[in-house]
Amino acid sequence: PMLLQPMNDPRQAVVPAVHPVSWVMGARRENLGLKCADPYEPNVGADLRAKERDPMEHPDADYMSKMQQGHLSPSMRAELVLWMDAFARHLGGLPEGTLCRAVAYLDRVLSVRPVPAHDEALQLVAAAAVSLGAKHEQFASGRRLNAEVVQAFLGTTVHVVEEMEWELFMDLGCAMDGPTAYTFVEHFTRFFGREDEFLVRSLALRLVNLTLGFFGFVGRILPSAVAASALFLARQILGV
Repeated sequence: PMLLQPMNDPRQAVVPAVHPVSWVMGARRENLGLKCADPYEPNVGADLRAKERDPMEHPDADYMSKMQQGHLSPSMRAELVLWMDAFARHLGGLPEGTLCRAVAYLDRVLSVRPVPAHDEALQLVAAAAVSLGAKHEQFASGRRLNAEVVQAFLGTTVHVVEEMEWELFMDLGCAMDGPTAYTFVEHFTRFFGREDEFLVRSLALRLVNLTLGFFGFVGRILPSAVAASALFLARQILGV
């Protein structure tokens, strides 16, 4: 299914593994029968919140009218996000947070780089953002893009996409590790241990993905607020 299609039954969500990366919405350390012994743990949340406020990590909320001079519309961007989702799905096996990070990169790049408002140019930038996002989320993999998928979706070569990746890397000022809403959902649910809590986390991540196509949040709502809202709504939906 495409990104913006609603799921049939939230309780049937596939539950991904929880990675240890703090608190939120009733999470308890005793759920895992563990205590946090890491003396640096209290600083993780503060560091993430400081990073999400770093101007280097922020897209311009008005980039469509300013940098793109009105040639790109919110509906065109929403279609591009759907295209990115399909591209990522066809590549297969990408890290879970790839799409969220890729869309964050896309908005930041479009804030500083004018891109012709036609499919070929926008999709090349979007594909490079997906590849960069995957590499950041799983930087030790050394994996390259699938040439057949790139040809099918873009009509070009992996080399062309990788050249665009380098341009995007420079456009982003080498600032690649700002936290996304996905990052904060993982952070907030670190101590979730019950099955119903895993369902909350899984649904919250789906809800975060639903926000990616909505331009109204870009540059206006912090990722931590999106994540906390998604977790709250997931709890309300599931009655947990």
